Amino acid sequence: MNDESDAVEQTATRSGGRAPDELTEREIQELVARCPEQQRWAFEGWLRGVRQLDGDPIVSLAP
Repeated sequence: MNDESDAVEQTATRSGGRAPDELTEREIQELVARCPEQQRWAFEGWLRGVRQLDGDPIVSLAP
């Protein structure tokens, strides 16, 4: 492993098992609730890593 992945794992261990950039379901819902209603569907998808902010799906290039 490299130093960067080791640092993320150590931080995740100290923060209750999640990486610093991971949101809990509650955090996602709180952020989505603050977003204007017309954009919530795209914003929630973006927070979950399945959509771009313009609403387009994120497509993996991996086979």
